[in-house]
Formats: sequence, C-alpha cells, structure tokens
Amino acid sequence: MLKYWLLALMAASLALLLTPAVAGLATWLGAVDEPDQRRVHVGRIPRLGGLAVFAAFVGAIGLGFIANELLLNVFWGNKWPWGWLLGGALLVVACGAADDVWTLGPVPKLGFQLLAGMMVLAAGRGIALITNPLTGQSVELGLLGIPLTLLWVVGITNAFNLIDGLDGLAVGVALIASATLFLVSLAGGRVEVALLAATLAGALGGFLYYNFNPASVFLGDCGSLLVGYLLSVLSIQASQKSATAIIVLVPLLALGLPIMDALLAMIRRLLRALHVVCTDQERNEYRFLVIGPISLFRADREHIHHRLLALGLTHRRAVLVLYAVCLGFGALAFLAVSTRGANTALMVALVAVASYFGIHKLGYEEVEVLRRGTLLPLFELPVFSRRVFHACADAGFVATAYAAALMVVHPQAWQVRNYLLGSVIVLVCAKLAVFVATGLYQRSYRYTGITDIIALVKAVVLAEAAALLAVALLAGLPPRPVPALLLDLYFSATLVIGVRVSFKLLEVMAQGQGEAAALPVLIYGSGSGGTALLREIVQNPHLGYRVVGFVDDAVSLRGRSVNGVPVLGGADDLEELIGHHQAREVIISTPRVTPEDMDKLAAACRARGVQLRQFRIALEEVPPSNTLGSPAAPDAWSDRPHQAGGGRS
Repeated sequence: MLKYWLLALMAASLALLLTPAVAGLATWLGAVDEPDQRRVHVGRIPRLGGLAVFAAFVGAIGLGFIANELLLNVFWGNKWPWGWLLGGALLVVACGAADDVWTLGPVPKLGFQLLAGMMVLAAGRGIALITNPLTGQSVELGLLGIPLTLLWVVGITNAFNLIDGLDGLAVGVALIASATLFLVSLAGGRVEVALLAATLAGALGGFLYYNFNPASVFLGDCGSLLVGYLLSVLSIQASQKSATAIIVLVPLLALGLPIMDALLAMIRRLLRALHVVCTDQERNEYRFLVIGPISLFRADREHIHHRLLALGLTHRRAVLVLYAVCLGFGALAFLAVSTRGANTALMVALVAVASYFGIHKLGYEEVEVLRRGTLLPLFELPVFSRRVFHACADAGFVATAYAAALMVVHPQAWQVRNYLLGSVIVLVCAKLAVFVATGLYQRSYRYTGITDIIALVKAVVLAEAAALLAVALLAGLPPRPVPALLLDLYFSATLVIGVRVSFKLLEVMAQGQGEAAALPVLIYGSGSGGTALLREIVQNPHLGYRVVGFVDDAVSLRGRSVNGVPVLGGADDLEELIGHHQAREVIISTPRVTPEDMDKLAAACRARGVQLRQFRIALEEVPPSNTLGSPAAPDAWSDRPHQAGGGRS
C-alpha cells in the first residue's frame, strides 16, 4: 500500500503548492466568477482551479515514473497506455480553460469532449463487453460499443460540470468517487487503475483545502470537465473483469450522484419546453405543445444541491449531505464487485426505491412522466394506427413471453436453447393466426371498455390453446410443460392486453392528476388585464396553464384575492415566489410596466430559469379575400399561447 500513499501524498502536496499560484493567474486573466442571482457565493472568486489539479495529477505521475526508475519498478508493475489518457485529459482541460477565460459555446465544448472520447477508443479502452451483475454473463457489443463509450465519456464529463454549483461539492464528490474506484480496482487486481485513482484522489484532496466553503478558488470548467473525463475512463477500467468486460453496475453506482443530477436536468429542461394538450376530447387526440426553446444546456437553480438549499439547509450542510449520499453509493459499488444473484438484485431494488423517494421528497415533478401524460402524443404517430405494426408488435410480445417463460422454468438456458429455437416460430404463427381470426386487429382501443377487455382475454386464451396444440404436434412439449405454458400465458396476456389498454390507462392517469398536471404560472398585474388573462386560462383548459397567484406591486392588495386567486407579493418578491410555488412561467398582463420593473422581472425569471411572457389583447385586420365564405382564422392565444403575447420579454 505504500506506493499508493506516496502517489496520493505527492499529488496532494503539489495541489497545495500550486493552487494559490493558479488562483493568482486566473485573477490576472480575468477568469473570475462574479456573484449574481443564480450563483450562491459572495465576492469575486477566481476559477481555473482545474489547472492546479491537472498539474498536480501529471506531476505526481511524473515523479512516480522517476521513482520507478530509481526504486526498481516499485510504482509501475503493469503497463497501460497512459499517453492516450493524458492526451484526452489535456484536450478537455484546454477546452475548459478557454471557456473559463473567453466563454465557449456548447458545440465547441462538445466537439473537444468527443475527441477526448475517441482517444479512449484509439487506446483500445472502450466498452466492448457488458457483464450482467446478476448472472455474471457478458454480452458482446460489437460496433455498438463505440457510441456507448462516447456517450459514457461525454455524459460523465458533463455531469460533473452540472453539479459544480456549491463550494467543494464537485471536488468532494470526485474525491469520494476516486476513492471508491481505488478500492474497486484493488479488489479486482487492476493495479494500474488503482495507481491513477489514488493520484487523482490526492490531487483533489489537496485542492479541496482551498475549495471547501468558503471557497477561495473554484474548479472552473477546466476542472469539472477534467475530473469528469478522468473518472469516466477510470470507472470503465476499474470495473473490468477482463481486458474489455465491464460490470455495468459498478460505474453507475460509483458515479451515482452526478449521473442522477444530470438525468434529472435533461428531463427537466426537455419537459419544461414541451406540454401535452388534448386537441379533441371526443376523438382522444393529444399533441405536444412547444411552450419554450428546447435547450439542454440552459442553466437553472433546480439541481439537487439547489433543492437542498431551498429546504433550509445551510451551504455546508447541503454539501455534507451529498457527501454522505456519495459515500453510500460508493459502498454499494464496492459490494457489487463481490455479490451476485439475489443479493445484487436486492441491492439494485433498494437503490432504486431510495432514489425515487429521495427525488420525490425534493419536489421533482419530472419523475411523474406517466401522470403528466407525456407519452400520450406518441400514440398519434401514424404507425400506431397500422395493423401491420400491431401484428409485428404482437409477434415480438409472444416470442419474448415464450422465451422468458422457458428461462424462468429452466434457469440453465442452454438446456432448452435448441427447443426454444425450434418451437418459437410455430408458436408465434399459431397465436397470430388466432389473433387475426378473432378480429383482434379490427378493434380500436382508444375507447377500451369492459367488452374490449373480455374480447382480448378470449383471444389470448384461444391463442394459447392453439399454440399448445401446434407446438405439441410439430416440436413436442417442452420440459416441465405445465409451469412453462402457464407462465407463457401470463406473460403474453400481460404484454398483448397491456399495450392495448395502455393508452386508456395513461389518459386516466393524466386526467386524474387534474389541475396538478397543468403548468403552474404567476400573473404579474391583478387589474383588468390580469382578470382577462385569468378568465382566458380558466375557460380554455387545453392551454395547460394553472394560475397559482398574482404578483402586484400595490401594497393594499397583498394578502387579498382576485376572483379566488391570491395576490402573493410584489416584483421584489418574485424570485422567492417562483421557487416557493414552483412556477414555470411568469406572464405580464399589464402594458403599463416601467423599464426598471421589466428588468427586475426578467432578472428574477433568469435566476430561476423560468419563462417570462407578456399577454396582450389586440385587434387585427382581416384581409378582404378571407371575409366571405372562408372559415375564421383560429384564435392565436388558444392555439399557440407562446405567440399571443408577442413573444418572450
């Protein structure tokens, strides 16, 4: 263990020595973070701290190579293409440093990250096999391993950039992840990965001395991208059983917090721009309504650490809570190396349940994808109305159900492999023939009722009987036929019937959510314009808006209600009101807004990452050619609410 401690101590010492100099360089270059309404720090803080981490990491490796020559191979017992890893790290550091100094757009940064990911592939260290942690069996990815490797590297690199929002958070999380990968590498005999993980942990530990609250220097993009890139590569290598097989559960758990935060951010920013509306109640037609620009790179104050601050935790306590979460994930990642089967399945289930309740406790509505009706417009795609698609889907369902039933009854799948391959085509053809004969593809399941469900059950049972007869005559009964066929009936009925009633179930769930499914908005101005806007929203539920309150600067109106909707506060309180009521938009209802108030409203909305719009009632002249015998133009506000107010303010 001495060599690991020496590397970590050398990296930590270099980081302690170099960080003040890097902070001075950042101040001289003007690479400083100014306090604003989105950031939580006070004062001008230099960034570019990632340069100190990178220099300490590379410097410790260089000193290790020197010691390797002097101490007869004490440090480096295994060869590994270090040059490719350090070359990719240099790319992301240079890209991040340029962004810290001059501000780059998302496209150049993504390009540099893809190049760094390609260097991993060039080194032959991409993901080629994935090992199932439950069974220990590996699946070859082939060419699919290339995009999967790039997705993993780019995704983890950006995930650490997203969580770098509190003093010491990203550095501490990366330190815990490095320590986890160090232990996993030792347990798996990956000495070369353990050496790098120990070196990175030491560099991060030395830098954390300056970065913990109150921070005197920030990682900057160059640092967050660097640690994300290094950990993405090391997590692949640390969890390898062989040269290319990766135990998929280990890196997911070791980097669980940044992955979870990044996924929530992507879902949140996508759903914020899309809203589901019912365009025809009688025909059950739904579509997506684009209510804002779709951007996955727009900053907001809705990350996990922001939610903890909103619950009343102090800066330090929020960071320590997230450290504890990362330690829990790290312990589970280490256990995943030595457990298999039922223990691993139980561990995955516990992590999933705990994560769901934790996210729900933080107030994330993004997890309610089904209840929001987000999937309903997908049923409007032309392919869903074609019988050929339904038949192909049913073929896949019954084949999957049959294979799953045989594998459950016979855990050693190789024992029934030949029988499965020889009988599955007979079974699929027999069941599809019965489905056609019973008129399964003549029904419309948008209006599913008890009669339709009874007809579905009859068709599935008859299909199972016909399949049993056909398989018995042409291929013989499977080993242990009774449990296998009963399971096949259960699985196929669940899939075939479930997909046909899914639209109705999703619709009921979305409608059952009622007002909660609508987009919560605040109206600025409670006068005649505000009441007109409120009436328009209430009388047109397909707009998908729900007014949670008015914002008005008239002190006499505070605490009162206008048409049953409370006046919550003034423009000075807007940022706090948006966060407290989880408002997604602010709509200005009055034309009498001073430039100063408009700037104040816009700043509050930017700080919370919500849309600011303006509602206007206007008369437009209709061209003479459209006045006779032609239908009236659709109401712009009811069809496209984002255009009625003349665009965003």
